[in-house]
Amino acid sequence: MDYLEATVFLKQLIKETNNELLAVNKNGLVEKNRMVIRTNFGKSISTKMEAFTNEYVYKSLGEYESEAFVITDLVSAEANGQEITYFLYKGYHSLFDKGVVYFQMVDKNTLAPKGELDFSNLEENIFYKVEFPDVEESSCNAIETAENTAKNPSIAFLIGHMNEERLVYDINRLIFDTANNVQKHKNRHFKFTIQVSVFGSKPSANLLKEIENIKQTLKTSVHPAYPNSTFVFDVDNE
Repeated sequence: MDYLEATVFLKQLIKETNNELLAVNKNGLVEKNRMVIRTNFGKSISTKMEAFTNEYVYKSLGEYESEAFVITDLVSAEANGQEITYFLYKGYHSLFDKGVVYFQMVDKNTLAPKGELDFSNLEENIFYKVEFPDVEESSCNAIETAENTAKNPSIAFLIGHMNEERLVYDINRLIFDTANNVQKHKNRHFKFTIQVSVFGSKPSANLLKEIENIKQTLKTSVHPAYPNSTFVFDVDNE
């Protein structure tokens, strides 16, 4: 599973966990703390958490060779003077240095869902030791393009590096961060142009192949899963 396929997989795992938890609690609270572990062998293992703590997560991860997991909680809080209740979902993957956080609003009395599962934020992944090229990050700047509007934002990312392996890693991470963060703006469609440069040389045939693979995964997996964002590439061949 490559980086972008894992991005879509983790989102789907949270959706499936949400559906299961809503079904379990449809007649009243039965379970609020669940951990769903995706093993390295492609099997999903669901367990009831003894406690919603980092210590429990580390203990469970020590028992399985895993590539990803989701943990859940039921939260009651006050917002704008009103009490709100929601199921909280935190998902982590061994490829990502950040975890994803989602929430499902529910009726505080019946736990019936109110609206849809929504993205909240990204947070640091403290549970997996993520491997990445051991060189400094790529240079990356964002600018609005001439076609940018409030309803249809258009942003260009100028990203470059001398090391192509690091450049590919940072392009994938940029897509992961960006596609997740703009999810909450459901009434806006974002176009992101990724302008790629290899400092001091032309892009190699291998880099061009890697970008073509990314473009294909965007088309078949990422764009359908994140429908309010589109990514296109502009590669500097000079």
